[in-house]
Amino acid sequence: MFLGWFDDTPKKSVAQKLEEAVERYKAKFSETPNVCLVNAVDATHYKGLDVRVVEYVRPNHFWLGRDQSLEEGAQAA
Repeated sequence: MFLGWFDDTPKKSVAQKLEEAVERYKAKFSETPNVCLVNAVDATHYKGLDVRVVEYVRPNHFWLGRDQSLEEGAQAA
């Protein structure tokens, strides 16, 4: 399940926007996201999230969700 998050506040950093989006995801789905799809202008590192740049996501939009393959890889390691 993915959650779409939009925040175009110029005074906020991408990390702040992601922090708010992650908190909303946790509140809505009662679990923590492990992947976020972003536009290249919003590319960043965020602890606990695999931030992936994809061309079809517009700037200031963040698509948070869970990728089962990331969970399986962590369990195997």
